[in-house]
Amino acid sequence: MPAGAPAGTGLAVVREPAEGLQVTVRRSLDGAPVPEWRALAVRAGHPPFCGPDWLRAVHEHLGAGEPLLVGVRRQGRLLALGAFAVLGAGPGGARPVVTFLGAGGSDYASLPTDPDSPVPAVRLVAAALDAVLAEVPGALFDLEQVLEGDPLLEAAGAWAAARGYGARLLRQATVHAVRLPATVAEHDAALGRHGRHEERRQWRRLAERGRLVVVDDLLDGLAELREVDPDAAARHLEDLVAELAEVDAAHPNAARRRQPWRGASGRTLVRFLGTAPRGVAQLSGLRVDGRLVAYAFCLAGPRALHGYVQSYRAEVAAAGPGTLLLLRVRRRALLSGYAELDLLRGEEAYKRRFERTTRHTVRLTLAPTGLALLPAAVDRAVLLRRTYRDELQRSARLGRTATAVAGAAGTVRADLARRADAVRAAGRRAAGARGALRPARLAAWAGSRRAGRR
Repeated sequence: MPAGAPAGTGLAVVREPAEGLQVTVRRSLDGAPVPEWRALAVRAGHPPFCGPDWLRAVHEHLGAGEPLLVGVRRQGRLLALGAFAVLGAGPGGARPVVTFLGAGGSDYASLPTDPDSPVPAVRLVAAALDAVLAEVPGALFDLEQVLEGDPLLEAAGAWAAARGYGARLLRQATVHAVRLPATVAEHDAALGRHGRHEERRQWRRLAERGRLVVVDDLLDGLAELREVDPDAAARHLEDLVAELAEVDAAHPNAARRRQPWRGASGRTLVRFLGTAPRGVAQLSGLRVDGRLVAYAFCLAGPRALHGYVQSYRAEVAAAGPGTLLLLRVRRRALLSGYAELDLLRGEEAYKRRFERTTRHTVRLTLAPTGLALLPAAVDRAVLLRRTYRDELQRSARLGRTATAVAGAAGTVRADLARRADAVRAAGRRAAGARGALRPARLAAWAGSRRAGRR
């Protein structure tokens, strides 16, 4: 076992075909095992952000680096899949950096492992990371947006200790989720009498503007049309996206909000909607006299419904269309058996109106230890530069609001302040130590001088 490996992990055997594992490495997304990948992510309990449809779309339009897919199988069954991207070596002797595929454009990331695997997850993760290291020797790892508590963190830490890598964790984003009751009756009772009355009043105000139609599935029939006439499906999706973009442009705060259905972000979402299985993307809306006035876009995961983005036109703002749609989404989620509506990362104001559960994502960086001072400093600089740059740019890349960008900037400032305080404290301790030694050194020097005179 390598020096420094935790007792009992047995990670060294992963370098050999122990446990009957077969590890394959692919440097392209062409030929990726998409159906198996989807099924593995669902079995592992991960949201669509960790699946092939989302990650391929994000990498194509927002991602950087060269794809690196690592599959770990046993007797032909896919037990783990690591979807990475390799960024080339930088200036000054910087090492290549390995990130998750689609880094920066995904709310969550992980390395899915089969929970029913006869091989422990720690060995599956180690096999995948060993394959990456064999393909990209000496690489730095920058693995971001991993949920706190994800088994990947412990497994990657064990691997790092066994392979002579140091691991660092940096808290990244705050995630808010709304817990859902067991029944619609409980949900409505929690709103209170005033809340239910206000909801009915808002529906009436909206209906006064014209013929109101609630559309629970704006994507209805798209998957079937895609099978028989892909061109017609593409045109239908293009028309729908144009409607969604019009709603965003007419939002009361359109000047401050990003436009998720335009530019690279819009191309990413269109690509995702064009390949995702039916039911994964859930897009609901409100039409008045046939015109879309509000929408809510969610992603359905195995454990939660994830609310990605919603918007409405300023002309109907007084009727509270955003609140009405969100209440409807919550009811549909609990009827579908979900216990949670995940509002994803970010500190948008509307999330504060709900009684919510708060958790966090973290960034895991892995770098070789035992290096000379200069190479180690270069490694640290590369990872720190990525951390702060990505923290500020992430919100803009997938249509987050100006408030979210400001929040990211606050996170960076706070972390820099903590680091500066730590450096100052270390300096004070060092100065104190030097001050404490100085009288002793002066006394010794004076004694030696007196002895010399004698």
